[in-house]
Amino acid sequence: MSADASRTNAGEMTKLVGLIARDGERLLDQHARLLRSELHESLHAVPRVIARVGAGAACVAVGGGLGVLMLVHGLHRSTRLPLWSCYGLVGGALAAVGAGLMTSGARRAAGISLVPRETIGALREDALWLKNQIAEATS
Repeated sequence: MSADASRTNAGEMTKLVGLIARDGERLLDQHARLLRSELHESLHAVPRVIARVGAGAACVAVGGGLGVLMLVHGLHRSTRLPLWSCYGLVGGALAAVGAGLMTSGARRAAGISLVPRETIGALREDALWLKNQIAEATS
């Protein structure tokens, strides 16, 4: 092979690798935009959700407080137990239910993933494509 042919092949190889690098940059830019879009979409809904949950929690707290008072006084009236023991019984039952709910909620929260799976999958595919393109260009 002559020196000119060797330089031509090297020039073509450099050009191919440059094109592949530019395509790779473009892909990375697109994935960065996808990631920003996914995060923005997820975070945009958070304030409305927090407001609704907060309002609902306030209503539940007031209703629950009144319901507990009603339950305690109803227990006192029907059993003739001292009022303090009725408060103790109802409080203990609610504490047990609350502990169970907190345990269940903690288990479910552990299963939530905030990882942008679509972006990661696309990045893996693009890395494989880029690897194959470089392997083809150098072979």
